[in-house]
Amino acid sequence: MKPPPANLIGKRIALRYDVLALLGSGGMGNVYRATDALLHREVALKVLTEQSDVIRHRFLFEARSLARLNHPGIVTIYDAGESEGIPYIVMELASGPTLKDAIAAGMTVGSAVRATIRLLEALHYAHKRDVLHRDVKPSNIVVRDDGSVKIMDFGLSRRISDLSAGTQAGEIVGTIPYLPPERFLGKPSDARSDLYSLGIILYEALTGVLPFRSDRDDLVAAVFAHVDEHPVEPSRLNSGVSPELERIVLKVIEKDPNARYQTARELQAELRAYLSAESSAGARRSEPRRSGS
Repeated sequence: MKPPPANLIGKRIALRYDVLALLGSGGMGNVYRATDALLHREVALKVLTEQSDVIRHRFLFEARSLARLNHPGIVTIYDAGESEGIPYIVMELASGPTLKDAIAAGMTVGSAVRATIRLLEALHYAHKRDVLHRDVKPSNIVVRDDGSVKIMDFGLSRRISDLSAGTQAGEIVGTIPYLPPERFLGKPSDARSDLYSLGIILYEALTGVLPFRSDRDDLVAAVFAHVDEHPVEPSRLNSGVSPELERIVLKVIEKDPNARYQTARELQAELRAYLSAESSAGARRSEPRRSGS
């Protein structure tokens, strides 16, 4: 497989996709904004830049994984193929600020919890169809003006049923601050691994900081942090985090997958119950006091 040209902007791919601008670059490829000349709509065009067989397999698996998913919280795939020997994927253009931007700007407790509930809906859908994301992080999530969310980049996705044997020794794929301990240790991954990553995001959204400081340049420290360290209680960093919400957050980022929430639905139910209880308590606090009481 030959590498793509260094600059695709201004070129036409697969006889119909006119490349307009570079949106981002990752470990496996570049993502461009492009126009579909046939359907007259803007799309996201992901082009593979690596030449290894392993990366090519993962890239094509992403296309197959996304093609099986049809959910408003997950980017839609429109097309996939090869143009002059270069694999590409054409996807819905999910433009707008990311959850990373929202966290940097500061999120209320309620908005952080509601965003997590919406993300759990999308992950539940993917997990039920045997797809694990494996790289859930704020920069992979677009937040719309109406509060809806959309998960992007399934480039590291795998079938849950294919992961029972774990990863190979020394293989660490994904974004280190959001990886669960089992991934560092080469143990099997499953839906609880995606939930751990989402729990890290929720912790960060509530407190403004990551629970474990980890750096790809210091892998030993990163492994130690995720495998052995315990996070500071969120309520010590944000007084608006109640004991119940703190319990939920700390449970979802437990070291042992068996001690975490076991499914997206289970965690979603707990967060919804928390919001309901908070809403009821708020209503009681705002009730006018009776004369003489």
